[in-house]
Amino acid sequence: MYAVNFKQVGENISQAMKIKGMTQKQLADQLGVSKQVMSKIINGKKAINVEELSKIAFILGSSTDMLLSYKNNSQEYKYAPMYMGIINDEKARKNVELLREAIDQIHLLEDLIDE
Repeated sequence: MYAVNFKQVGENISQAMKIKGMTQKQLADQLGVSKQVMSKIINGKKAINVEELSKIAFILGSSTDMLLSYKNNSQEYKYAPMYMGIINDEKARKNVELLREAIDQIHLLEDLIDE
């Protein structure tokens, strides 16, 4: 099930940041936004688009699916970065990320069909 509000997405981003050991400032710098904008995203006060969400997921070693989930499984967050960490080759890592993004899009389409 996907989050219906930006506050939940922000909470999911915050949870993924904690697991990765990353601060709002570090994430903001890598995303190319100010710390204030990052704070608004995490507090659910700024809408984010698919491109921003995808970049955040990549930076956090997460997936858009996890960041959009209404009820996150902390175990899933705990192990997802570890599995991505096994891939040392940057080209392979990018290919895996493309596959994950495609799967996320399929999930979104399935949800639209089910509505």
